[in-house]
Amino acid sequence: MSWNNLNTNNRAVFTLFAFSILYLTGCSSSYRVPERSKVIVEKEKLPQYNPRNFSTQNKKYKLENEDELIIKAIWLEEQHNYAQSNKIYAKLYDATKQDEYLLKELTTAHYAGILSKNIDALKSYIRRNPSDIQAKRLLLSFNLKEKKFQEAKDVASLLTKESKQAIDYELAANPYIFTGDYQQALIYLDQAYKKTLNEDILLKIVTIEVNYLQDIDSAVERLEKHRKLHGCSEKICLQLIAIYGQQEKIAKLIPIYKDLAKKSQKEIYIEKVIEGYLFNKDIDGAINYLKTDYKNDELLYSLYMEKKEYKKAYALTQKILKTSKDPKWYAESAIAQYETLKNKDDKKSLNKIVKKFEKALELGVEDAVYLNYYGYTLIDKEIDVKKGIKIIKKVLKQEPENSYYMDSLAWGEYKLGNCNKAYPLMKKVVEIEGLNEDEIIEHWKAINTKCSKN
Repeated sequence: MSWNNLNTNNRAVFTLFAFSILYLTGCSSSYRVPERSKVIVEKEKLPQYNPRNFSTQNKKYKLENEDELIIKAIWLEEQHNYAQSNKIYAKLYDATKQDEYLLKELTTAHYAGILSKNIDALKSYIRRNPSDIQAKRLLLSFNLKEKKFQEAKDVASLLTKESKQAIDYELAANPYIFTGDYQQALIYLDQAYKKTLNEDILLKIVTIEVNYLQDIDSAVERLEKHRKLHGCSEKICLQLIAIYGQQEKIAKLIPIYKDLAKKSQKEIYIEKVIEGYLFNKDIDGAINYLKTDYKNDELLYSLYMEKKEYKKAYALTQKILKTSKDPKWYAESAIAQYETLKNKDDKKSLNKIVKKFEKALELGVEDAVYLNYYGYTLIDKEIDVKKGIKIIKKVLKQEPENSYYMDSLAWGEYKLGNCNKAYPLMKKVVEIEGLNEDEIIEHWKAINTKCSKN
């Protein structure tokens, strides 16, 4: 079977240099030319190796066990044991001088990373068969292995004149990449990309432009054009994100993350959309996104709380509680409900809130934030100061240096008239946080006024 007739889906990909995709962190890794080139040539289908096909041609000499050797070579090749397969093909070629064995010896040598002794025979074969594209591919690849870059360029020129396949243009770019002639390499790679719209080829182009030609604008233009015309796969989007992230163009990141979130449904990309809106201080944009483009009640709840839209937040907790098994939502519901109260001393409403906190604790909630909120509510509203202090002390065992939890405990001791405990605690809070928050100012004034003399 000739290379020109190969089915596209069965055609192997030529991988002749490495490149790295820039990731979410925004760090870029440099393009590297491999120390040794590697080409994966198409493996003929098993029927093509039928011993009768080999034996029908004139031979200078026929081995007695030729058919047996052919079958063994085929089997070894199918097992990816190219080194052993190569030895048999070399033996067959040495004995018969048949072109089929020559090409198979060279192909398996390349798979095995062996430098074939039959390169000159390959050149002679190409002179006799100038239209054999597969042979030119092999010769170009061996030239690259031997670092004969000018010879590789010469073969590349012949190859691209004979073939119009994208893989040959991609292959032809490699000797120019090895020698640092990136502009010429881009000409070949661009032709390969236009023929296939292959994203890996596009990323090779972009990697060269960014890392070696410092032409970031061109790289971005290519990526954006591909995204608009053909959509944005994860690897193309991530490349754009890395570039825009380094340039701190947050507004450009949001639509890309939206594309990724829509296609992949990955939570991380949804969160990145929200982060982008919040970075731009556009909470309304983030809320609208979660209400229309992507339904996520938990994220939406956090945004309502951030915007102090407590009634909407509380209503959302009621909805979430119907489907969620996470007991934290009893605590969240209690917090949101408390914040909705116009009269925060209303005993009836406070009783409902206490019951929700108790339900959360009963179901195993031990998060320090919820415990502190509940304990402080019991203290501040004088519902059960001693119980509130007990809860806050439990919280401080988790985070003993947390100044906000110290403030809650100081306030509880103050409520019980324990100045000897309240004053030093509150003094430490002020030393850590300063007098920048209304609640801390209020507590310090009260405790200082009552307890400083004592």
